[in-house]
Amino acid sequence: MKLGCVIMACGQGTRFAAAGGAGDKLLADVAGLPLIVRTVASVPADAFERVLCVRDAHVARAVEAAGLAVKTVDVAQGAPLRSEVVRCGLAAGRDRWEGCLFLPGDQPLVSTASFRRLAEAFRKDPTRAYRLSWEGAAGSPVLFPRACFDGLMALSGAQGGGALLRRGEVTISLVPAHGGCELLDVDTPADLERAVRCVREHAGRNVGAPSRDTR
Repeated sequence: MKLGCVIMACGQGTRFAAAGGAGDKLLADVAGLPLIVRTVASVPADAFERVLCVRDAHVARAVEAAGLAVKTVDVAQGAPLRSEVVRCGLAAGRDRWEGCLFLPGDQPLVSTASFRRLAEAFRKDPTRAYRLSWEGAAGSPVLFPRACFDGLMALSGAQGGGALLRRGEVTISLVPAHGGCELLDVDTPADLERAVRCVREHAGRNVGAPSRDTR
């Protein structure tokens, strides 16, 4: 069963800049790696075919320089709508995948074990959507079944996959993460500092550590 993972790295980082952050947050250092590199590398390539959606070439170049096995999809310059990013990413593999995981590019701390938990749960019942969670609170990433692909491709405007979940178009199951910091997405400089602390505090415990990559 082939699964895809669409890593969405097309945001403008306006909240990060408004809170005093400098530069592109996706290139910010997170304990020795650019944030986007840590995010892409966290996804086990033997479990998911990775697709990276970008709007800026420098983000793609950072991932390419890291030698990661990933298909890069260029989305329109400017401020692409969320629905456009979903369609571009899903189109890259919808004919091959039985399920597609959507991961925000600024969520770098999901553990390899949690990705594998999501994939294992899906393989047991590929009719459901699966959301990573912590202490009962649902978060990202979300793994959608093939039955949702048409609905995802039909999204419009600022809608993301969450629109299908809110409309009850698919049954949702929560998959517990190994740690609460895995659900952290970096919206502000304070979030970035927390992400760095999490990587350092959990060193050797499978949180925030890049998976072993394969080409």
